[in-house]
Parts: sequence; structure tokens; C-alpha cells
Amino acid sequence: MDFQTQTFMNYEVWLKMKQEEFSKNGYDQVTIEDLWKYCNTFLWKHIRPERYHEEVKAIMGIGLNDYFNYASLEAQVYNVSSLDEMDFGDILRS
Repeated sequence: MDFQTQTFMNYEVWLKMKQEEFSKNGYDQVTIEDLWKYCNTFLWKHIRPERYHEEVKAIMGIGLNDYFNYASLEAQVYNVSSLDEMDFGDILRS
């Protein structure tokens, strides 16, 4: 088992609890992997808490708005297609 997998497993129960909270609020599409990515690429981007309980507290403190602000920003920045890949057929037929 590699380090990343072991690290993820240490937080899986907390991520699952947060995912269930999102699901109860009608957001079934958010996975624990999505939440883990949010933690590593946004929540702890500049400074990761030193203690396990602080990391758990940060995970449990993730709000719907926090996550979806991140998700919408990620969609705008990272999911940009090149013009060659875009289908302009629907736009041009108007």
C-alpha cells in the first residue's frame, strides 16, 4: 500500500460523514474522492494542519458553499477545451 492510499484511509471515515451530509442536502454527486481532492488542492494548499484532530476539524467544517465555490472555480480554470475540440454546430445553426 502506498503512502497516498494509507493517508486517504486515515481520513476516509470523516470524508464519508461529510459526503453523507452533502447527500442529505441533495448533493448526491459529491464523492469522498472529490472531498479529498478539495482538501489537498484547496483547503490545505498553503498550510496543512499539524495535528490529525485539526485536519479532521477542517474536514468536518467544509460547508456546501465552500466546496461548490471551489468546484465552480476548478471547472472554469481546469476544464477549458481548445477551440479545436469544441463543437460549434449548435451555435452556428441558430
